[in-house]
Amino acid sequence: MPRGALLWILALPCAALLTGCALGTQRFGIPIDASRIGAIEIGTSTKADVLREFGPPTAYAALPVVPPDPAEALAENILAAVEADNRVFVYEYREDHENFFTVILFTRFRRQVLSDRLMVFFDAHDVVRYVAFARETPSATE
Repeated sequence: MPRGALLWILALPCAALLTGCALGTQRFGIPIDASRIGAIEIGTSTKADVLREFGPPTAYAALPVVPPDPAEALAENILAAVEADNRVFVYEYREDHENFFTVILFTRFRRQVLSDRLMVFFDAHDVVRYVAFARETPSATE
């Protein structure tokens, strides 16, 4: 057997041992059922209704209020009242899709992060005043 052929016979199993790949998906949060968003009625539904429908939010925030004219001094109680009118529940579901492939010194890594986000804004009386939803992950019906 020629020496070059012997080297190839030995090199191929070694190369196979130095090759690897992995695929994976990590999920964070609870998938958001978009069909249930219609149950939230602007001006009617309350925080309790939203909690009953979707459970505890991923995050709860108060959006900061920036006065139109920073030089204009607003009374602290006026700012507090305006900020109370800017409360929001945030529901988020995220999928991280990763794949990895390597052959000897060549490596390819790809990561795709998809997220769904539902934001429900409340007024000072805890009544829904706005709902926003964005989907990036494939829905269960797709």
